[in-house]
Amino acid sequence: MVQLFLIGAYMQTDSLTTEDLPDYEQEEEVFFDMKSSNGKEDETGFDFLTEDQMPIPEHCEEDAPINEIKSYSLKNNKKAEETTKEENISSKEKKQATEKSSKLQSDIHVTNMTIRREATYDIAEFSLNKPVKIMRKNQGGNLLKIRTASPIVVDNKKKVLQELNDRFEKVAIYETEHYTELIFNAKGRIGNPYTASDTTDIFKLCVPYQSKKSRFALRKGQEVAEGLTYYKDRGKSGKSGFSDVHILRIEPLSDKIQVLPILANEGIAQRENLSSMCKRYNAVAGINGSYFTWRGDPIGTLIINRKLISSPLYKRSVFGITEDDTLIFGNPDFSGTLKSGNISVKIDAVNQPRRGSSLVVFTPEYARSTMTMENGKEFVLVKGKIVGIHAKDALIPPDGVVVSAGGVKASLLSKLTLGQSIELDYSIDKPWNTIKHALCGGPRLLANGKVSINGVEEKFDNSIINGRHPRTAVAMTFDGDLLLIVVDGRKKDSPGMKLDELAEYLRRLGCISAINLDGGGSTAMYLNGKIVNRPSDGTERRISNGILVTKR
Repeated sequence: MVQLFLIGAYMQTDSLTTEDLPDYEQEEEVFFDMKSSNGKEDETGFDFLTEDQMPIPEHCEEDAPINEIKSYSLKNNKKAEETTKEENISSKEKKQATEKSSKLQSDIHVTNMTIRREATYDIAEFSLNKPVKIMRKNQGGNLLKIRTASPIVVDNKKKVLQELNDRFEKVAIYETEHYTELIFNAKGRIGNPYTASDTTDIFKLCVPYQSKKSRFALRKGQEVAEGLTYYKDRGKSGKSGFSDVHILRIEPLSDKIQVLPILANEGIAQRENLSSMCKRYNAVAGINGSYFTWRGDPIGTLIINRKLISSPLYKRSVFGITEDDTLIFGNPDFSGTLKSGNISVKIDAVNQPRRGSSLVVFTPEYARSTMTMENGKEFVLVKGKIVGIHAKDALIPPDGVVVSAGGVKASLLSKLTLGQSIELDYSIDKPWNTIKHALCGGPRLLANGKVSINGVEEKFDNSIINGRHPRTAVAMTFDGDLLLIVVDGRKKDSPGMKLDELAEYLRRLGCISAINLDGGGSTAMYLNGKIVNRPSDGTERRISNGILVTKR
């Protein structure tokens, strides 16, 4: 199984907050990490149950029909003195206690259940009248078992179960005096459940799932890890030629491995071989990532762990993954303003080389210094205060930033002095401002399942748009698979592909979205300890960043 970029996920926008469900080992007491076994046979055995072996929760009669189980009394297990005390209660008091107990059990309700369709999977959304702690007990493949910390009542339970069982292989809801358990057996894969709340204060439990088992277009592949498969194919190049294509297919809605972008040597203005990056992270697989300057600066959007490492350029195509496992493709933009007293100046970029009359913010992730070569004005800021002023190549403080301005913008800021305050306000477009990871490429290859190459719009040169080269790309299939693709080129038996050929090849594989990444001599794929493609330079090129697949 595969988990895409999520560990302890938390995402918040103006209208929605989502949070992963915690896991638990003992009833309402001890929480544990679902990525490792707790060593208890009764807990771990659930992962291997079939659809006809739906487990019965504790304190329940095994023979009781699912739809008829309402609540289960534990009074027979109470101490004798408690039983004696209860027998002394008057009939009126018993009636009041029963009514109170019933009221408590009915205090939290599932008021509605809807099925929401995403691009590649469905989400069962349970709306509750008030928040409740919900814990994931066991999960594996197409099975999920979760428990509420307090009892809840499902309104119109029979109707809800009927609708759910029309979409799942089987769903069971068990209500007890102390908690409620929901057990799902999906027809395809089932994802990490999460809770969500919006501006209307409606609390929701969300369960993503696939409504059917998916089949990839290529049948023969090598399973590298659970949820990760490697394929080697031959794709059409020109009228009669063919090129070697290497594909990593990562199945959605799983959590055994993770995918993440990595910087060379953990810095921005750095370069490193892909195989070195992968070995450093003990990665199972990886490919090269975004375009970069000769020095190693990533060109365009790069977000790692929700931190903006590099800002967008020309609204070029970006691939990302949200906190709730959703793959996203788009063309984000960037905006920002510097303010100090009556001065207000547009911020052009974050961690990009300063050119001409631009204003760039450099963060500690960039390098030891700004490495600017032209004179301008550079203001070292710590907690919003100017603590240093330089013409170029200013050192970047670990607890601050450097504002670097050139040309006209340097003149606009020339009167700022030590000790003055500077306010920086910059951000990337929604929803990219809440993305867990994102990486820029370009141009776009596919949109909504159709070839949609926008090289001119994204200001790529003619060689990249129309030339035949080794290629690297990232794509998403209609079934939600993430594909990492490299195409060998500049070889007699593998000349490479033009963008339209690559786009058509991916369309035939069943992809719905795809973008091109850095190619040429940078194109490389690492798998199980070695480079499996044939880099056009004859050896690996040192690159700025990569996309790695690692085990958890």
